[in-house]
Amino acid sequence: MPATIVVALLAVLACVVLMVALFVVAWRRTLAQVEASGLRYRMRCEGCGHEFDLSPREFARSKMRRSRSTTRTRVKGVALVSEPHYHYVAKRFDCPACGERTWCENLNANEAQGVVNPIALRNFGAALLVLVVIGTVLRVVFA
Repeated sequence: MPATIVVALLAVLACVVLMVALFVVAWRRTLAQVEASGLRYRMRCEGCGHEFDLSPREFARSKMRRSRSTTRTRVKGVALVSEPHYHYVAKRFDCPACGERTWCENLNANEAQGVVNPIALRNFGAALLVLVVIGTVLRVVFA
C-alpha cells in the first residue's frame, strides 16, 4: 500500500476518534451541568401509582422510552423554531415502592426540556465549533 494512502487513512481515523471524543466530552459536560442546575425528574409508576424523583444521571441510564408529542412551530426572531410539546413520556425503571421494573411516566418532561436544551445546545455547539476550526486549520495546512 502506498504511503500516501496510509497517511490519508490514519488522518481520517484520527479525525473520527477526535470527533467521537469531543461529543463524549460534550455529553458528560451536559449531564454535569444539568445536575448542577438542580433539575429533578418527577416520575410516577404506572403499576402502583407511586411518585418519586430521579437525578439526571439516573434518568439517562434507562434506554427504553415511549412518548406522545405534538410539534409546535413558532417564530423566534427571524427564524421558525419547531419544538415538541410532550403529552406523555415514560421510561422503564425499577419502582422504589413496588420493586418491579415497569413503565414510569415523566411528569415534568416539558419543564425538563426547557432546562436541558440550552445547556445541550451550548455544549454540543462548542464541540461542533471546535471540529470546524480543526478542519479549517487542517485544510489550510494540507492544501
